[in-house]
Amino acid sequence: MANMSQKEEFVFGSEMEGRGVMSTFDTVVGVSIWVMTFLAVAIGILNLCIIKKVTIFHNSFGAFWVSRTIGEIGSNIVHVVYSAPVTVFQPKDIPPTFGITIFMIGYFFAAESCSMHQFVSANRMLAVCAPLKYDNIFTRKVTRNCILFIWTSVTILMSLYILIPCQMIGYSPKYYENSGKTGWNIAAFESVILTHINNGLALIVFNPEVRRLFRGKPEAVDSTTVDLFTVDTATVVAPPKDGQ
Repeated sequence: MANMSQKEEFVFGSEMEGRGVMSTFDTVVGVSIWVMTFLAVAIGILNLCIIKKVTIFHNSFGAFWVSRTIGEIGSNIVHVVYSAPVTVFQPKDIPPTFGITIFMIGYFFAAESCSMHQFVSANRMLAVCAPLKYDNIFTRKVTRNCILFIWTSVTILMSLYILIPCQMIGYSPKYYENSGKTGWNIAAFESVILTHINNGLALIVFNPEVRRLFRGKPEAVDSTTVDLFTVDTATVVAPPKDGQ
């Protein structure tokens, strides 16, 4: 958004609405956001279905990944139903409270997803570095408490936007001033969406059990198919020999 001069009237929450005039550039950017976020939502939902179907994900990693994916889906749904349409059509009759509420919802899910990813990373690191201690570290109780901690802490932190309203988007004129280049801002925003897409694709593309699922074959986790990126080594058991 263009810089706000001192002579311009400050309108609470006006950065959450459009300019009232559409342009080709707005359409291109908005449609790209629409397509990318819709794809991110679809891949996220597919991830949830895969985790439910494939039993090797019925563990702490799967639980962390589900929590993280729900955050990404929630954030991208906001872009599908709000950010992309507003970018394309540039409507000016959006109530400030509505736009700010939508922002809060999207930011809440994005913060949860980002925070949960730290637990996913720690989970994978310990699966590789301490496989024999893995089950003792990530028990059902620990897994549940980690997820509860993230959702609770993000909720508390987001409430500060309401308890300290001067921090809320739309409240202060300083949010109207943007010294960054438009192209860089768009690239940064869409790179985050691409990251969400890549996160979901990683589970689909790089796990052999998921590939077996898509080929219609039964699960067969053994020493030749184990992938430490997604499988807990402490739970891998060699298949029985014929006749046993």
